[in-house]
Amino acid sequence: MHKLIRFYYQNRLKVWATILAIIFVISMIQVMNNLASKRLKEKNEKISEETTSKNVVSYDKESESIISEGKVPEQYKTDFGNLINQFFTYCIEHKPQLAYNLLSKETKEILYPTEQLFEDLYYSEKFEGNKQFSFNSWLIKGKKYIYQVKIFDNMLATGKTDENYFQDFVTICPEEGEYKLNINNLIDVKNINQMYNNQNLDIKVIKANIFMDYEIYTFDIKNKTDKTIKLDSGRDTDNIYLTDTEGMKYSALLYENSDEDIIIKPNETKRVSIKFSDGYQQGILIDKIVFNDVLLNYEEYENGEKAKTDKIEIEL
Repeated sequence: MHKLIRFYYQNRLKVWATILAIIFVISMIQVMNNLASKRLKEKNEKISEETTSKNVVSYDKESESIISEGKVPEQYKTDFGNLINQFFTYCIEHKPQLAYNLLSKETKEILYPTEQLFEDLYYSEKFEGNKQFSFNSWLIKGKKYIYQVKIFDNMLATGKTDENYFQDFVTICPEEGEYKLNINNLIDVKNINQMYNNQNLDIKVIKANIFMDYEIYTFDIKNKTDKTIKLDSGRDTDNIYLTDTEGMKYSALLYENSDEDIIIKPNETKRVSIKFSDGYQQGILIDKIVFNDVLLNYEEYENGEKAKTDKIEIEL
């Protein structure tokens, strides 16, 4: 013990210098560790921010409308872009069952009541092989947001150019607090429920299914007479037509209907669908449906007799 005390007194300066040096080294190690930890944390946070930034797509270019002026509003463009991107990504990744879940009720009811029909009539035709897609806002009309989509071969995988492509127009549909898609050029379903009555017919205009290139009107028609009525004599090609507020006429495409479709038997009520050549255009408002040459006694007409006719105009 005495030797230890004597050693301390003889070397106390060295002892304290050693102790202070050890404390200094330990302190420096702790400081360096703290700095390294802080820098690592900052680096990880920066990487996380950069990754998040890369994963958030703004869809600025895709939101600029080609036909109408302006852009998709800031609060909608990301949601709309993500929906379209997700649907077509599912399609090119050959996951039609997931894509089908993103369709609107209107599209399912009118075009594809089952997933199998969607696969057969839409997916299989457009997404065979290795595909890519692009999209851009086409037209904004009121609360309707319509996008043009192009589907083409993956150039890197196939070596083919995108000169040949499938084109579709899709519309954003608010539905139960979320957004869904109308596809295959279906824009909207307009419920009309307009009644027309005369002594021969009761006509109810139920709805119009509006597509990019045409509209399909659905009618419930009751023949109140004891004679067979035909909605069009066939003596002219545009006896049935729509008019808009500017006076333009849009003819019925009756070649897609059989004669039986537009013949109403005595006291019969029939549902009739007629396609019109009205393409979806900005600012166009349909205000009237005209049946210009309705045969009130089809049997007489068929027998070569002069049959009475009627002109019906239904204001919308």
